[in-house]
Amino acid sequence: MIQNSMHVLLFSLQKELFGISVMNVLRVINLEKLIKIPKAPVYIAGVTNFEGNVIPVIDLASKIELGKTDLSATSKVVILEVYHGEDSIEVGVLIDEVLDVVQIEAVRLLPPPLENMGFNTNTLSGIYKVEEHFYMILSAGKIFEKELVSLVH
Repeated sequence: MIQNSMHVLLFSLQKELFGISVMNVLRVINLEKLIKIPKAPVYIAGVTNFEGNVIPVIDLASKIELGKTDLSATSKVVILEVYHGEDSIEVGVLIDEVLDVVQIEAVRLLPPPLENMGFNTNTLSGIYKVEEHFYMILSAGKIFEKELVSLVH
């Protein structure tokens, strides 16, 4: 899944540090207008306009069970294109703050912790350590696996 190296967008969410492959990132935008959707699942923050298209915006913290994102001046929406075979979906995810874009060598990506203890770490590709900080590298395909499978059916 991970080649020799990959470029990753690093960001903060709920005071934790994360990353996601830039292969999935279309753009990072400011959250200007979010339209709430009645009876939507709790992790769907609403929809927004992206280049003339209506894009669902997911509260990523809620989706990965870290609580609810509090919107602030530094909040951003990362527009992702997530692939499943030949199909793909475009979705926005709320994050607290963009930190950097870095290139990660595959050998520096540590396996997800607790995996061998029976915890569900399916959303993680691994852990990336920079000095004293640990970044959880998320897999867009794994986060949105249910939504992608419903595309096929």
